[in-house]
Amino acid sequence: MASFPLFILALITVTHVIGASAQYGINTFAPFYQEELGLSRAQVGLFFTAFYIGMASFSFVAGWLSDRLGVRRASFIGHVFAGTAVIFASSAGSFVWAFICFLLTGLGYSFLNPASTKGVLMWFRRHRATAMGIKQTGVPAGGVLTALVGAPLAAVFGWRATLAGLGVVNVLFGLVFWFLWREPAEAEGNGAGRSGAAGRGRLRIRSLLALSCGTALLLIGQMSLLTYLPLFLKEKLAFSTVHASQWLSITQSGAVLGRVGWGTVSDRLYGGRRKIVLVLIGVISVFLAVALSIIDKGVSPFILVPLTFLAGFTMIGYQGVSYSLISEIAGQSRAGMALGLMITINALGTVVGTPTFGAIVDVTGSYAIAWQALACVLALGTVNIAVFVSEAGQGGQRPGDPAA
Repeated sequence: MASFPLFILALITVTHVIGASAQYGINTFAPFYQEELGLSRAQVGLFFTAFYIGMASFSFVAGWLSDRLGVRRASFIGHVFAGTAVIFASSAGSFVWAFICFLLTGLGYSFLNPASTKGVLMWFRRHRATAMGIKQTGVPAGGVLTALVGAPLAAVFGWRATLAGLGVVNVLFGLVFWFLWREPAEAEGNGAGRSGAAGRGRLRIRSLLALSCGTALLLIGQMSLLTYLPLFLKEKLAFSTVHASQWLSITQSGAVLGRVGWGTVSDRLYGGRRKIVLVLIGVISVFLAVALSIIDKGVSPFILVPLTFLAGFTMIGYQGVSYSLISEIAGQSRAGMALGLMITINALGTVVGTPTFGAIVDVTGSYAIAWQALACVLALGTVNIAVFVSEAGQGGQRPGDPAA
């Protein structure tokens, strides 16, 4: 039984691998469907916007439902709904149809983060940010698999068949999760996390909102990187369509290591403090965005590989730490609701920020200007977290948390 929490962590991580395959199919297949559907760069960015509109419109409710329905039911609903929407997206013949389907995909996906975060809080007391980071590696890992496997499959079988396959996998995994999920004995015995405990203590709304707004700006960096890096490599650096899509695997590999690495840094090097780690990540991200604005055609792989890897490590790798901090501010009984609120605010920022990056390139014809504008956004988010967020305590142990 001592190894069962590790099995649960693996199950939650795979949940994100499968869910992220639907999400990142949007940007991985962009070089394939952009020409077929006759889309501008800004319209491609609007597909991610659609996904995040779906998340923004339902994340708070999905988090609230996760607190009450539990991890099993919420995860099942998320996978089945998102998978079905992706299957319909594969038949899109126009921008509007695809936009609506990706919006519904985001609505389904909105259940997965609150549910999986509650799962980590239920099963892990010590090294929480590390466990949260490992859980969050499932997201970029799903991106890696989609980039490495999805792009070649799309080249052979077409992006429609490949995207539909990702939807089917999501639906099937919802059933698998339902049968495999278990809750810790203490949660089953005392009803921890249910509505009876949901009203205890005051929600520290000021820090919650400050962290949500700061990470919303950081998320614009993450989504702009993931959405436009393949097009940047194709149009600016003259990569082939398949090669540009597959290059995302390097960035996503960096994100996988970053989510574990930054969580470990927070738990061990900084004694459970989260805020200082998020500020450090933000500062590094600003410099990386500036570096991306400088590179041009003919850049050495010895520069491009570490640069795109580090971009994933920092600009995508921060979420394990931020999810730990938001759940510790709220407490276990309201973690789903608090995370849902943060995701809603984050998604609203992405709704505007991601297509704006593409629009800047469309208007100016310059990716350099877009990357520099992104650096300014990341700097603003970092300052917001540094000035306005207050941690609830020290060492990752918050008032009311069970003893480690």
